[in-house]
Amino acid sequence: MFWLIVGILAVILLYKFHNYIVSPFSYWKNKGIDYHLLHDPYTDIFKFVTNTVNSFEEDLANYNGMPDKKVYGIVQFRNPALMIKDPDLLKQVLIKDFDHFRNHSNVLGEEDSVLTRNLFISKDKKWHNSRTILSPVFTANKMRIIFSLMASCGDQIVAYFNKEYEKQGNGKPLEIEFKSTTARFTNDVIATTSFGLEIDSFKNPENEFIKTGRAIFDFSMIRFILLFKFPFIAKIFNVKLMAPIVYEFFPKVIRETLKNRRENNIKRPDMIQLMMEAKESLEKNPVKDLVLEDDDIISQAFVFFGAGFETVSVAMSFAMYELAIHPEIQKRLQEECIENFKKGDGKITYELLQGMKYLDMVVSESFRKWPPATSLDRVCNKKYTLNVDDQEIVIEPEMFIICPVLGIHRDPKYYPNPDKFDPERFNDENKASIHPMTYMPFGAGPRICIASRFAIMEVKLFLCYILANFNLEPTEKTPIPLKIKMSGFTYTAKDGFWIGLKPREQ
Repeated sequence: MFWLIVGILAVILLYKFHNYIVSPFSYWKNKGIDYHLLHDPYTDIFKFVTNTVNSFEEDLANYNGMPDKKVYGIVQFRNPALMIKDPDLLKQVLIKDFDHFRNHSNVLGEEDSVLTRNLFISKDKKWHNSRTILSPVFTANKMRIIFSLMASCGDQIVAYFNKEYEKQGNGKPLEIEFKSTTARFTNDVIATTSFGLEIDSFKNPENEFIKTGRAIFDFSMIRFILLFKFPFIAKIFNVKLMAPIVYEFFPKVIRETLKNRRENNIKRPDMIQLMMEAKESLEKNPVKDLVLEDDDIISQAFVFFGAGFETVSVAMSFAMYELAIHPEIQKRLQEECIENFKKGDGKITYELLQGMKYLDMVVSESFRKWPPATSLDRVCNKKYTLNVDDQEIVIEPEMFIICPVLGIHRDPKYYPNPDKFDPERFNDENKASIHPMTYMPFGAGPRICIASRFAIMEVKLFLCYILANFNLEPTEKTPIPLKIKMSGFTYTAKDGFWIGLKPREQ
């Protein structure tokens, strides 16, 4: 009798486990909606648990899975999701009917206040209020204020490369793995423009900011699964996505910075200062429901650091790679950079950088071919009917909507010969004909990345300083073509961004 009961319980558990594995994959069939599945359920969960999902490849495969369909079902992170490929339908969902799709999915847990109080994760009224408070912090005028801080990091990296080249002493190009190098640059930029700290990661490559930045993206897939699929268990055991150093270091640094500035009346043209001023302004002139607390500042600064450290450094590396393997594009851009340094008497000003047309074309094309995120998500918060040709698709609350950024950016229908790196796609004539919803490196609609202006300025500044002082060329280690691997939620070059760098003859 005992073993009979055990056997029955085992069968029940196996049935429930099987149902848990399979149910997301039958959702769209049961709804009568077209769908595309990359894997069978057990392969999918194996790849998910073993952290072998390559979102770059899978997002492209999902996008190309049903070429003639504007909308169809997929399964992403083991959740049924509706992929919308048509630009006009995306405009409808992301902009016109934004009130039905206000929020991103939250995989971090509501109790993780260090992360969830920021603009990217916060929801509904909290998001709207935060956006209202912080939007003035990221205007063009505010970017102009912090530009000089960013430019000082450009001087540091030029001095570092010149020193390393002289130290090598053989006249050959200096072989650099640029991902690790750009991470040092972005680390210094964020430290000085956000935290008011002079780090110089080229002299001290193992500083706490660098270590913490790495820890942000070196998270455990087991913790991710618990937070995303079993939040009640994660809450019981106080599971956090990232290592303890992340939660200990940033709040401490920011609180100390805030305390020091308030007590000593220190003012500095950086992001912390701008957020402090926004907080003080609200305290003097209260606006109903608008509050900016120190914990909000900590959360915003933390996510700003995480995105700036990894996402921007990867974007710089992809751009450098493309310039190294396309010498004709590099030469033209280099001439523009040199000319503008001369105009600024050896310096680049904010106005000069903004006026560099070919630089803008190159950076735009790099973000087109290598967008920071392969897809965007939204969560339906009110029942919604999407009319697709002659079909009505009812989207229930909590349903995920996927905007396939990478797929659209690599679609020959919008960008002929999409794998070719061609800045001319973004010249004045061609740029005017691009549908806004076919170019979304920073998202679209009200939830577009608030810091996009900062990120673009940082990438442009980095390229300008490098090309005005050095020539780039491929080396034996340069992977052609690139192979892609995942790094946390982002993607990067599997074998590194190896590029030869040699001082330009003055």
